[in-house]
Amino acid sequence: MDPLLIYIREDYLELLSMDSNGRVLPVNYQTSNKVPMYFLLNGDQIQMDQYAKKQFSESTSNSFGNFWKNTGNQSLLYSRFHKNYAFDTLLPYALKENILPEVIKSHFHSSNYSDFIKQKRTFLLFDSFIGEEQKEIITKGFLEIIEFAPDNLTILDFWELFRSFEHPDEDAILFVNAALGNIYIHLVGAKYPFHISKNVIEGKGRDPRIDTILDFVAEKAIARGSSMSVSELKNMLLGEANLILEKLPNGFVQHTIRDNNIDVNPLRLDFNSIELEGRLNNKQSINYIQNEFENFRRNNNALQLGIYLSGKIITQPVFSEFFKSTYNKVKEDSVNSYNQFLEFVLRKCRSKFDLQDPTKIDNQVCLKISSEAQSKHLKGQEKSGPIVNTPPVVATTPNVTTPPGVKAPPVFHTPPRVTTPPVVKAPPVVATPPKVPILPVVKAPAILKPEMKMPPINKEVKQGVVPLPPIHKIKMPPPPPPPPPVKKK
Repeated sequence: MDPLLIYIREDYLELLSMDSNGRVLPVNYQTSNKVPMYFLLNGDQIQMDQYAKKQFSESTSNSFGNFWKNTGNQSLLYSRFHKNYAFDTLLPYALKENILPEVIKSHFHSSNYSDFIKQKRTFLLFDSFIGEEQKEIITKGFLEIIEFAPDNLTILDFWELFRSFEHPDEDAILFVNAALGNIYIHLVGAKYPFHISKNVIEGKGRDPRIDTILDFVAEKAIARGSSMSVSELKNMLLGEANLILEKLPNGFVQHTIRDNNIDVNPLRLDFNSIELEGRLNNKQSINYIQNEFENFRRNNNALQLGIYLSGKIITQPVFSEFFKSTYNKVKEDSVNSYNQFLEFVLRKCRSKFDLQDPTKIDNQVCLKISSEAQSKHLKGQEKSGPIVNTPPVVATTPNVTTPPGVKAPPVFHTPPRVTTPPVVKAPPVVATPPKVPILPVVKAPAILKPEMKMPPINKEVKQGVVPLPPIHKIKMPPPPPPPPPVKKK
């Protein structure tokens, strides 16, 4: 029986499975097996897809994102079925009502949602940067809202799998990756608990040149009329900065940014890369990272340990070259190693759970949500009793929220309704007001032209006045002739 793996990453969750021949299969929802963790409310329906991500980027009302920042935020609420719900419930409800029913039907060829989640073996893998509190919140939603049977939902320990796959023979290793704009340094041991220590270098988990490019573009936007602050523009233009960074080696850079939100649309940039490269300064940022990394190594007696770089950000040249030129025993992953890791995860867990004897299950690699596993992985739970009792508690909660949940199954067949919302692309229709350029009132200048002809009329008036002086001269009577002389007698 092929398993379902739900791999929760930084910006999306990935759905995977394995066929009977041991091949990794993407489990697609709509067009991809990578489902972005952005949400859009359409009435009482929750969309979780690329359209929801687009709407969030455009600041559409009733759209939600910033998943890891908002997880655990009880004050961020949304409303449906005439009730308010916390942000944390968006993911499990979207999975329960839209994504899982479609996946179960299309990939696992079953229309019985309830039987699947209660009987089918499902695995949950969290990426390395995700903290225990966040894992607990998400797992709780899977148990209470989606209603996975605790015995069939399995939490996988990333670090145990990583050590088994990549470095089974080494005593310990330093694992460095980047997520959420931060750099994470992990000390990973060879025995349980594998994750010994970590340090987070905030705000340094992206190419240091990006900040310089963002400053440069923000200055250009403000110079051309944007009323936004530099910090606001930098937050909005991060994606554009990455595109500009890729163009720098070309010498002359031409780049157009089309975004109504920055007040300048379009913002056309034409500049020689020399103009920007003179401002780029990686050294200051790299020096800070090195100081933090050295402190972590010294504090954990890890000066002689090997270093493993993981992820597309930390393996970029600006970081990779720094680590390789500064330290020994540096290794980095690749696309191939990522795919091989996923295959290893599915193969390892499926083989363990295919065993009939549960005592042979390798709990160090696959952790069932049992009393033992929960006591290890759910924060603040020292005894398994309360956690094992959560399913009954789950039964009470659905009594309050199941009306939406129960109504959802009929909605399972209505995902097509979710595709109709693009008709709700009324927002784009709102974009038509720009036709308000009914400013043809600008034809006023044409009305002013007749008035401009007035000066010639004035000139004619002046010409009519000119003959008057001669008229005055004519009125001057000539002097009278002298009297005739008097004749003498």
